[in-house]
Amino acid sequence: MTHPLYLRAELQKIESQQLAQGLPLMERAGTAAARWIGGHYPRSSVITVLVGPGNNGGDGYVCARHLYIAGFTVHVWPVLHVGDLAADASQARRLWLELGPERIAGLPSDTTLVIDAVFGIGLNRPVPEDVATTFRQINDAGLNVVALDIPSGLDADSGQIHGCVLSANHTLTFIGDKPGLHTAHGQDAAGEVVLFELDLPAAAYPAAPNTLYETTRLPAQLRRHQESNKGTFGTVGVIGGAAGMAGAAILAGRAALRLGAGKVRIGMLAAATAYDPLMPELMLADAALAIKQPHDVWLVGPGLGRDDTAIDVLTTLLSRSEPLVLDADALNLLATHSALFAQCKARQGDTVITPHPAEAARLLNKETSAVQAQRLDAVRELAFRLNAVALIKGSGTVVSDGLQISINQSGNAALASAGQGDVLGGMIAALLAQGMSALEATQFGVYLHGAAADQWLQSNAAGIGLGASETVEHARTVLNRLK
Repeated sequence: MTHPLYLRAELQKIESQQLAQGLPLMERAGTAAARWIGGHYPRSSVITVLVGPGNNGGDGYVCARHLYIAGFTVHVWPVLHVGDLAADASQARRLWLELGPERIAGLPSDTTLVIDAVFGIGLNRPVPEDVATTFRQINDAGLNVVALDIPSGLDADSGQIHGCVLSANHTLTFIGDKPGLHTAHGQDAAGEVVLFELDLPAAAYPAAPNTLYETTRLPAQLRRHQESNKGTFGTVGVIGGAAGMAGAAILAGRAALRLGAGKVRIGMLAAATAYDPLMPELMLADAALAIKQPHDVWLVGPGLGRDDTAIDVLTTLLSRSEPLVLDADALNLLATHSALFAQCKARQGDTVITPHPAEAARLLNKETSAVQAQRLDAVRELAFRLNAVALIKGSGTVVSDGLQISINQSGNAALASAGQGDVLGGMIAALLAQGMSALEATQFGVYLHGAAADQWLQSNAAGIGLGASETVEHARTVLNRLK
């Protein structure tokens, strides 16, 4: 279920306040990690704990001690000079040295499990090259790795990598969950994330504007009542399908219909075909005629193009009050035409924008790498600048209304294929048409899109070859299983 995410500064403040009250956080963290590892790995495991010079290393010493007492073969390897440790970490090291020595000769050849306690959430510089070499050797060897709090080398706030990261199968994170574990490189580096709050009181946690989003419940707005008709569930208008790009608009329309919109009309900029033979329920028309018809929600952008006709259509729909979803070339036109950008910002109706990182970069006049380096800041800035609910696609899609930010929990790399963005736009438009708010429709639509790919992955383990049309069908199945 949805739960809070805390930035580095927030977690450091929580930790310092609890330490001031005398809570033994390091002992609790190391003990919790040892218990979890003891319940998931056999006693025959040969464990090497990599420790660093800070409190994360102290967690590692505590974990090593408890695993050794539990009967595991445990080695401790300080991969950096520990120097003058803080009091808690120094005590943890002293208690370990009463049981066994530190190893300085490298990773034992019989190691079956590595525990990463080198760098914690405070890391803000590149991993030293000698340590990075060790990380790469472990990554290449394919050993099981459990990270304590965060994989060493991963930024806790952004999910970016500080030069090199020791990738984990599991990350046992403490006190509060971190955004960087769930977006950008975080999902690849962290593996499965397990949260231990270390018995902190609820009052220790401030209100969190950032959340990890997932759900198992069907939104109330989507529940069907017997006294319903097609008008009850809204009419979606999709505008796009310029020459050579008709498929984008049709994919979006199919997604909107399959996700529950009562009616869907596709306004094609190129000559419209008579009907969609795979889904004749869709209404196809010339775009100039379609925009004259009443619709509850508009989706503009799939296959739109960037010519004068596209600009005229976008200008017209930006002036309307109906909820508006902007994708693909609609976003590119906003980025290159300041008048359209200003018109979007001034809209009174709900607006949702759905860029991928490169499109977000154009809208913000930044490099794509800068957007990816600070995905949370970028999505909030987009929402504020355009007076919209914004998302930025990618691993751990981020969504914001300018105030709060959520990171989507579902999805996998199978979604990296053509047409998936068109499908997502159609899904969000359908949810808006059925009465969900812009923020709710965007968060839930992104989640369903990812969950559809996760369902497909269950029978296609390599994750290769998911088509956008297939995603539509899986999304409908996932939706109808919610209660």
